[in-house]
Order: sequence, then structure tokens, then C-alpha cells
Amino acid sequence: MKPERRKGDSRNVLGDVESKFNLDPVMGRFADIEKALNQQLSSDVKHLKANYTEQNKLRVAVMRFRDLETDAKAREERIQRIAALIGEEQFEDVRKHMLSGEDVSRSIAVTVDAVLPLWLAMRAIVEQVSEIQVVELQHALEHFGKKTSRQAIESALASHKETFETKTRNRDKLVSLKR
Repeated sequence: MKPERRKGDSRNVLGDVESKFNLDPVMGRFADIEKALNQQLSSDVKHLKANYTEQNKLRVAVMRFRDLETDAKAREERIQRIAALIGEEQFEDVRKHMLSGEDVSRSIAVTVDAVLPLWLAMRAIVEQVSEIQVVELQHALEHFGKKTSRQAIESALASHKETFETKTRNRDKLVSLKR
């Protein structure tokens, strides 16, 4: 016996069609999403490969830029130490030129702290010689207007062992920069 169907009962008809073709609207959307994800994955992989290829071409230039940047920073720091030690008045005032309307974009301008710490003044001097006696270092500092004592110099040497190397030859204590 077959169950009787009424005319106009669309639920039963749709149920039969759905069961025959298994057309779930949500499952259809998942398939579209999966297809879109696969397309996006393929596109991203293609672009990432191109990105890596271009990065590899630029790597040498980037490393050169970093080396130049490191070198420039070291030179700027050394200029600051020297300028603070020998006095700013010996350098051109870039602000004056800028205010007069001159192009100062290629000028080298550094800021100098009002008081140069003793160890940086010592470093500026020791950078100019391979090694120097502590007593000579003290005299050089005094020449540049840094009144200091031997004890202060010894203390700075002990505090900045990562920068300075000391050795004793005969009775003389010599200072050099660590390499």
C-alpha cells in the first residue's frame, strides 16, 4: 500500500526531490567557499614566490645599505665625540645657513651634548693613537679643557672594559681600544 498524497502537498514532493539529488543549500555554499579558498591559496603562493624572488635580487643591496648605515652611525658618534671634545665653535652653524634660505640637505649636522662624559672624551683621544700612557691621556684631557684626576681615569677604564684595553709595560700603564 502506498501512502496517499494530497494534491498541493509540496512538502512531500520537495522531500522526494531532495532525497533523490541531495541538494543541500548549505553544502553548496561550503563547496563555493572551499573553491574560493583554494583559488586564494593558489594566488597567494604565486605572489609569495614572486616576492621571494624579488627579495633575493634585492638582498645584496639591502645588506650594502645596512653596512653603510652602520658605518654612518659610527662616524656620526665619533664626530659628536670630537666636536664635544674640541669645541663646537670650530664648526659651521647649519641653522644659520638654513635660516638664510640655503640648501642644507647635503650638510652634515650633528647635535652635541653640553657635557661630554669622561670616558667618551677618553675614547675620542684613544681612537687617534694606537696606545697611550694613562699619564699622557690625563695631559691630553687637560689640554682639551677636561680637568680630571688619574683616579677618575682609572675608574672610567674599569667601568668601560668593553671599550678600553689596558696593559702594563715596564712601569707604564698603556690604554688602547679593544678591537
